[in-house]
Amino acid sequence: MFPIVLVWFVILLGVFAYKRNKAERDGQNAERAFWDKEQKANATRRQDISGLDYVDFTGVTLPFARFPDDFLQQCESQVLALKEQKILNLTGISNTDLKLQYGAANLPALTQYDQNFTLLVRTLNSWGHRLDELSQYPEAIAVLSFAVRIGSDIKATYQLLAKLYQQEGESQKIQELKASAEQLNSLMKHPILTMLEQME
Repeated sequence: MFPIVLVWFVILLGVFAYKRNKAERDGQNAERAFWDKEQKANATRRQDISGLDYVDFTGVTLPFARFPDDFLQQCESQVLALKEQKILNLTGISNTDLKLQYGAANLPALTQYDQNFTLLVRTLNSWGHRLDELSQYPEAIAVLSFAVRIGSDIKATYQLLAKLYQQEGESQKIQELKASAEQLNSLMKHPILTMLEQME
């Protein structure tokens, strides 16, 4: 009996050692691949970024200056300030990939444009929720639907907009929200889709 136990013990040690060595090799290969990619990214020359898909407010109607509420005014002022800046949704794209595609010299500008996007969708979410609190439902829908249209991945935006669609007798529009969520390049894609499916 004892030799059999010993044999199995040796086999298990061998399997453990193999898996540990494989994990170490895989880790080293992944690290090497990362630094190779990063080196290549840092050497990529500046590309033209003027034609990227910047957020465009042309033809967009948002409910500015309609209600005497301090918080609404803060949200509106922030959005108006952002309208004068470049805004770009780069959610889910790493800095390395940005440098590879557009050149390392463009990274600071692209990072700022992406930060502008994050601030915009957060502000739109807050604006829409405050309008909902004030029972200004069509205006809340206008603000939140714009956020979804430009690629917001804030779950609360989708959740409130779906609730408002149900409340206004437009439950069929939840399908449109699901279609928008399907296009997200974000970790929030699946939680948003799950939530919307539960609301149907």
